[in-house]
Amino acid sequence: MTTDIDVSDTYFIIKNSQIAITFVLWLLIVVFLFRMIRRRHQAVNKKFVVAYTVITALLLGLFLGLGLVKGDSAAGTYNTEDLDALMFRNQLKVWCMEGCLLVQVIFLIYFFIQMVKKPVPSGV
Repeated sequence: MTTDIDVSDTYFIIKNSQIAITFVLWLLIVVFLFRMIRRRHQAVNKKFVVAYTVITALLLGLFLGLGLVKGDSAAGTYNTEDLDALMFRNQLKVWCMEGCLLVQVIFLIYFFIQMVKKPVPSGV
């Protein structure tokens, strides 16, 4: 399965597996960044972590789930309804990924704010 992305009259066709693998690697990096915040401040905002985790898992799960729902028609014989369904599913996948990217940008802003804040003294 693939995701088609249209950017200024240029079409990109990307395998869902490549997107998923890249995103899983990014989530591993996020875990280490949360550990850095915890090491620096002795705590992480639990509400932020829960909201981040739930929204990211929901959007990523929806993205991957849409790739598994009713695949291509047999032998490429698409009728108008098949094409409409494919375009709608593809647009939902693009919206899910845009939402995921927005959540990741919010996380990076949170991370940089935490790194700029004065660390908690280690003796306390």
